[in-house]
Amino acid sequence: MTLLFLIQAALCALIAARLLLFRRDGAAHRPWASRLAYLLIVLAGSVTIGVLFGRYEWALLAQNGITAVMCLAVYAVRGNIVELFRMTGVSDGGSSWLVRFLRSSCHDDPATR
Repeated sequence: MTLLFLIQAALCALIAARLLLFRRDGAAHRPWASRLAYLLIVLAGSVTIGVLFGRYEWALLAQNGITAVMCLAVYAVRGNIVELFRMTGVSDGGSSWLVRFLRSSCHDDPATR
């Protein structure tokens, strides 16, 4: 098992765990979002299980990069799948989760002073 396999397994485990731990806190239930979250949990979990049992066939550096971006996105929206796809009413072109994440990680943002 190579390092790329372990990184891929860890990233997918983090994605699945964050999606599993999402709490609506009174937000509206959206069936399509629930199904999409369920699908992502199953897919991410199957990668982790496949790596642990030696059944995962390949892992590329580019694939790990894509998975890392997905993991960052899921954590930036705190597991809220709807926020990943929200396009209406957003002044920053629909990438509000990315802008929010970058602002929170930037130390020079005047809004955080």
